[in-house]
Amino acid sequence: MRTLVNKLGQLRKVIGEQRGEFTLYALVLPEDAIVWDMLVAANWIDEDQSAALQYLVKEVQNVLTEQELLSLSGILLFDSNQFTGDDSSSMDSEMGWEQNNIDFYGRHVQKAYVFVAPIENFQIQAHQ
Repeated sequence: MRTLVNKLGQLRKVIGEQRGEFTLYALVLPEDAIVWDMLVAANWIDEDQSAALQYLVKEVQNVLTEQELLSLSGILLFDSNQFTGDDSSSMDSEMGWEQNNIDFYGRHVQKAYVFVAPIENFQIQAHQ
């Protein structure tokens, strides 16, 4: 699992240099699921979601093994306007900030690795 997280964390840096920084970049394991969701938001994604999704899928497929790809259910795109704050007020974790059993932007998740998220209005809390 850690290899998957490391690869996706490194990919975030490459994509950020090529396309622009992310507003949100996280890997989450939803409640009662066995595969992960990749959650992303960025201004460049908002401009053309279809092209952005095709690009992201291609990049993920290029860095993950077939077995690792089976651990990923999909890439979920979010509107970057949903996440307030500017680049200077974003948390940025090279290895992914790990949290367990939380509500993450209204979704209950068993585990999350958060690489980039806005500090202002950051929506994470322990699941009750």
